[in-house]
Amino acid sequence: MFDFVTGLIGLAYFLSISIATRQHFRSDSYPAGMYVISALSLVGLGTFLYFAFRSELIFTGLTLVLILIAQGLFTWAMRHSKNKGLTLALDEQMQSESIITTGPWRYMRHPFYASYMIFWLGCALATQHIISVIAFLTLSGIYAYSARREERALSSGPLRKDYIEYRDTVGFFYPRLPIRG
Repeated sequence: MFDFVTGLIGLAYFLSISIATRQHFRSDSYPAGMYVISALSLVGLGTFLYFAFRSELIFTGLTLVLILIAQGLFTWAMRHSKNKGLTLALDEQMQSESIITTGPWRYMRHPFYASYMIFWLGCALATQHIISVIAFLTLSGIYAYSARREERALSSGPLRKDYIEYRDTVGFFYPRLPIRG
């Protein structure tokens, strides 16, 4: 029963990011790279749901915690980026009108990608199936690549001075740890 509930909560998270892809992010067209992300995500989700509903999950409690953290981070990021004109991952026409520094952006520069990676990590741990592991690793690589592309654009665009200052004080996918000297 706990596996089933964890599967439902994972499905709810996936549906929330799917809806946000269409409603929250603005892009003139659906970037080609998003088709790859979508296909890998569907395969990864299908594998996770198979184990949750028809087989057995491993580390179900930890997986549920990771999915809830991913959902919390995603929701927090949504609230602080509403009407900010964010584009989809891998969009060639990425343009930013401002730098978001509130909510999770106070601690990390890419909370959406971090949220997605936490979810896929949970799926990989839960199933320990090669498909889930490949989905997690591949999607994490794509998110890191996309984040680096976005950072290059921001670091060389009209917001470069403010962005570089921000970048130097905030972590990439996780909060920057204080260094004691």
